[in-house]
Amino acid sequence: MAALRIAILGCGSVGTAILQGLLMKGNQSYTYAAHVNTSSSAERIERELGSAVKQRVAITHGQNKIVQAVTDADVVLLGVQPQTLRVLLDPQELVDTLQNKTIISVLAGVSVSQILDNLATKRSPSSFAKQEAFTVARAVPTLGASKGDSVTLLAEPSGSMARTRFHLAEEVLSQVGSVIRIEESLLNSATAIGAVIHALAIVAVDSVTDASVAAGVPRSVAAAVASENLRSGSGLLSGKDPMLPEHLKAAMSTPGGITLNAVVNLDAGARSGIAMAVKAAINYANDMNK
Repeated sequence: MAALRIAILGCGSVGTAILQGLLMKGNQSYTYAAHVNTSSSAERIERELGSAVKQRVAITHGQNKIVQAVTDADVVLLGVQPQTLRVLLDPQELVDTLQNKTIISVLAGVSVSQILDNLATKRSPSSFAKQEAFTVARAVPTLGASKGDSVTLLAEPSGSMARTRFHLAEEVLSQVGSVIRIEESLLNSATAIGAVIHALAIVAVDSVTDASVAAGVPRSVAAAVASENLRSGSGLLSGKDPMLPEHLKAAMSTPGGITLNAVVNLDAGARSGIAMAVKAAINYANDMNK
């Protein structure tokens, strides 16, 4: 993998998580620029990244430094709040500088076409570039990126997107976890599914821990056993040779066993609730973008 310079515009929770993951797991020849609005945000990033900042990350803040942050970048990650996109892309000099770079957007609910429209309308009159001059990949990472364990949804490129640049975006994102390529039209629904799984994991570990403590198990032991078994079980259902849920259930279900009895009890009350939560989350995600 070639050495790259990656600029991250907006380092909130997602942008910072990706930067942390790249510093931890990414190509060691990569260098970074992190741009934020305020000096307090810049100081926060320095605290969160520690010694890695001085070596590989140039941190800037303020609107007057934003072009400087992206000028030498090969890849530019948009990590600002979705409602601030127009403000971000207001400077013509910035838009002109973004031409022929690989842009990765992690803006929730903002489509590739919306970003391209903003870029095309804000370019300077002296620029002859059209939408084709901009390459935008839309991604939905998870906070696991900070530990190199993101599950990133990546919208399949449109016919006009330069394939080489799309693969570059995929290469960068794959260094902070797994990447699932998906049609952009399904991105909101897939995001909702991921959100439900995270919510389910939180509720499951919390509920199991509380019930275990009530039964006399120390909280630290219960929490560790619950979270580690969740990680182990999910590992069997993912990866290169994943087991199907029904196969995993069969493998762990000995006659009269604890696991099968637990499944029967959960089926009686939890399955319908989970299904309702998934449907509600998908509807909510789709309604957000109407």
